[in-house]
Amino acid sequence: MKPVPIPIEAARGIAVCYGYDQVVIIARKVGDSGGEHCTTYGVDKANCDVAARIGDFLKYKVMGWVKE
Repeated sequence: MKPVPIPIEAARGIAVCYGYDQVVIIARKVGDSGGEHCTTYGVDKANCDVAARIGDFLKYKVMGWVKE
């Protein structure tokens, strides 16, 4: 199965179900059909901004993604 992007609604569902203000999902598929994806969610604008900054840090500083 080819990986597809994880929708923000899935991250929102985790936040609501488990009581979190910010959710950052990093997903990886290894092998020939591999890829990486990051989805972030925050309950309001301030938390959304923080989750996005965390996601960017993980993508670019930890995982080595290249900014386009």
